[in-house]
Amino acid sequence: MTQVTGLTSMALVCVNCLLVLLNFTGLVNGVRIKEVSVPSVAVEGDEIHLRCDYQDEEGSSLYTLKWYKDAQEFYRHQPGISPHTADDRCVDDHMYDVVGVTVDCWVSTEREVVLKSVTRSTSGEYQCEVIGEHPNFRKETLKASLKVYSEPLQKPLLAGMEESYTPMEFITLNCTAMNTEYIPAISWVINGRPAHADNVRQVENRTVGLFFQARDDLFQRGVITVSCFTSLGTKHVKSTQIQLPNRDYLSAQEYYYNAGKKKTYLTSPVLTLLLLNWVFAFLLSWL
Repeated sequence: MTQVTGLTSMALVCVNCLLVLLNFTGLVNGVRIKEVSVPSVAVEGDEIHLRCDYQDEEGSSLYTLKWYKDAQEFYRHQPGISPHTADDRCVDDHMYDVVGVTVDCWVSTEREVVLKSVTRSTSGEYQCEVIGEHPNFRKETLKASLKVYSEPLQKPLLAGMEESYTPMEFITLNCTAMNTEYIPAISWVINGRPAHADNVRQVENRTVGLFFQARDDLFQRGVITVSCFTSLGTKHVKSTQIQLPNRDYLSAQEYYYNAGKKKTYLTSPVLTLLLLNWVFAFLLSWL
């Protein structure tokens, strides 16, 4: 009897090992997570979307999907068990009270969960977990982190501008992020196009410089338009824009558009001489 029991235990161990091996090699079908999307940064008061995109493999379907913040469950979807009517979506929502997490139950779905009015305590590690249906009950998880700041994004400060520039003169500008709680991404745009990487340099942690030559083709209607952008994630973007005038344009007040070259006009002395000749000719005709 003891020998039979021992054989049975060994058989169960072998079966479990085989199931682990099949899962590892992918021979056992189940629900797989294609992608987990969690914003890396946010500002207090934001509404953020957590997306867990999964796919059912042949022979299996979703049994349950769960979301966790710092290992605490705050959202669950179970097909066939979860309520289907709008009035019942937030039933038992109090069971998943997690600090910093306020789920908008009315718009959240099995693939996308919406968190409203986030605070700094919303920061943490978020995990999506999916489990396949019987008979395999295969589980898969993916994690991503979120950081929430309290300071709104500020407009950047531009420095180094001169009153005007001549064609082919070198221009040097600095753009400084004014936020103190974090350092946003800083980027430059010249005449609506991103500045070339060779013209951008890091000056300090919060300052990025722009260095380029004022070519004739850069002057549009006598000015070069330069913008500096600061951004935090994809939702928060601020910019400061300036126009750099062409010095020759300011003195002549007339340019071929997008060229930066003066038109040639008759000068004032020549015009005066022509007018005098016309006056004398008119007077002589009356003599």
